[in-house]
Amino acid sequence: MKKIAILIIAATVMTGCTGTTFNRDKSCSEDYLIHPAISIPSAIGACESAE
Repeated sequence: MKKIAILIIAATVMTGCTGTTFNRDKSCSEDYLIHPAISIPSAIGACESAE
């Protein structure tokens, strides 16, 4: 029973730390798991403009 409780708490914490960020003109979005600054799309520059 203790393992199930830990699993539920872990799932709750992880789902509370997800989200999506958009660029200024809303033409691109990046999903993140823990924090937007350490997401993979941000690291590779997925929404940076090619101007």
